[in-house]
Amino acid sequence: MRLINARQAWADSQLESNTSISAGALAHAEGRVAPGPRGRRQEALFPATAEDKEARIQVSRQRISISETRRTPIGRSSDRVAHLLTMGKVQQAIETLPFNLQQFGHYLYHPCLTMRHVMNASALVTSRLDVNGMSAGKRAKAIYLVTIALQSYKAQVCGSEQWGPARVAGEMKAFYGIQIAPANWSRDWKGLWDDLATLIETLDLEAQSPVWSVIHAEKDKKTA
Repeated sequence: MRLINARQAWADSQLESNTSISAGALAHAEGRVAPGPRGRRQEALFPATAEDKEARIQVSRQRISISETRRTPIGRSSDRVAHLLTMGKVQQAIETLPFNLQQFGHYLYHPCLTMRHVMNASALVTSRLDVNGMSAGKRAKAIYLVTIALQSYKAQVCGSEQWGPARVAGEMKAFYGIQIAPANWSRDWKGLWDDLATLIETLDLEAQSPVWSVIHAEKDKKTA
């Protein structure tokens, strides 16, 4: 797994479905875990079928290791081990973040976006947004604007431009049926929109921080 930047590393660490590398697996891969005790025997029950009698036999309880058989050279297999090891380090770094900040990062960078990511990202931004001094009507619209600002920022990190007043107004209408006037953007909404953009960028940098630590540590290892 390449480590170009935190955004790329976050996304790539989630790419293989059902792959989650625990601390124990990482330690084992790096040769720090001693083998456990040998297995013990226990009784297994096989229920009766048709005229057969119920049978009890002694079986050995043991750890089962499953390995892939693939037609690849040894070097490429080693590359895969290194890939999974790096993936695990990035996953562990992400798990050090508070839950809602993890979900915020997944909203931006996870290749398989879920409603849990969306809801937690919106809740986090809303909890940090200062709505003091707003009227009740504007405060209600501001909560809806959070999701639109998140979508705009997500588009930006993927290489698009930040959404302008007309696009924001259109998305508010399409998503929530709420009307805001682009003609009054500078007066009514620009300040709030800029505050949301700054807040979301700050949270993004917070989420990326432990992943950057992994990237720097891995690069230091290679140059040592």
